[in-house]
Amino acid sequence: MDTRLQDGAEALLEGCPTAEVSRPAGQWTVAEVGAWLTARSGAGELAELAREHAVSGRALLRLTEGTLRRMGVAPRSRRRELLRELLRLRLQQELEELLSVI
Repeated sequence: MDTRLQDGAEALLEGCPTAEVSRPAGQWTVAEVGAWLTARSGAGELAELAREHAVSGRALLRLTEGTLRRMGVAPRSRRRELLRELLRLRLQQELEELLSVI
């Protein structure tokens, strides 16, 4: 692997917000999802909603704007913010998987 690509991927992973949980996000328990959401700024109520709806890591990675709306996440800007965080999480997971193969 090109060392520049590897260094760039590792640099991306360094700033990722999942350091509090060492397993892949798809394997997180409802409690671990709550911890991840709580670690997001101002997301305490999101963690409570996730517990109420028993959102596991696998379900977390599949959340959509419609699902968040049905769960009661409002306003739209809040849903968009969470979806951006989820995209970062998905990308981090994919990078970690690719790096583990190489």
